[in-house]
Amino acid sequence: MAVYPADILFYEKGTTRQESGALPVEEEVILTVNGQDLVGLMCTPTLLEELAVGFLYNEELIDGMEEVASVRVCGSRRCVDVWLYRDVEVPALRTLTSGCGGGTTFEDLREVRPPLESDLTVTPDQVVRLMRRLQEAAVLYRRVRGLHTSALAEREGLLCVAEDVGRHNTVDKLAGLCLRQNQPLRDRILLTTGRVSSEMLVKAARMGTPVVISLSSPTSLSVELARLRNIALIGYARGDRFRVYAGAHRVIGLHDRY
Repeated sequence: MAVYPADILFYEKGTTRQESGALPVEEEVILTVNGQDLVGLMCTPTLLEELAVGFLYNEELIDGMEEVASVRVCGSRRCVDVWLYRDVEVPALRTLTSGCGGGTTFEDLREVRPPLESDLTVTPDQVVRLMRRLQEAAVLYRRVRGLHTSALAEREGLLCVAEDVGRHNTVDKLAGLCLRQNQPLRDRILLTTGRVSSEMLVKAARMGTPVVISLSSPTSLSVELARLRNIALIGYARGDRFRVYAGAHRVIGLHDRY
């Protein structure tokens, strides 16, 4: 369901050849809550129940699985029906987020929130090792490319992994996986291959992850938010190199200039 077969014409140095290949699937999946359409999510149609639960949690529409009566993917796999034990008021303001998949958030990205309280730190060797393991875990990406991979980790290893065409969807899937398995979210390390924009940082803060490590770049607003929320934000973690944009006090051995 996550792979679309395709005939591809390859060009290289003046010659062409046709081969069978594959592409990542992207579809719109409608999330309904208590019988009402909430949002359309452009996503890779895997871990759909986890995506729905994680999205609701990260958008602060639920605080845990104890509020969820049922989660069901419809037969067409084009919608996920979530029923809660209570009514939910959907915020009127939606923000279209940057990046692939055109994500949506109800979060006021500039709302003042308390800084994250955590003693979690990492070493440079752990940063390098964890990012290498994330790339090794990107099984679907190696098959079709065009996907983002994210993971929640402890200092020495990955705990859960999710892949999707939308980088924000990967984080929601991780949250949903942990919630449905009754695993803690707080004091984990969030790893991602995608750019860390503001809504990605807000999701990390909601999940209580004090360290965010990306293969790519942060944005200006995500750096501001990371500094306000006491989160280490590390970008361009490639090979044995990385850049620390905020929260250097959480990286052992580095001087804190933030």
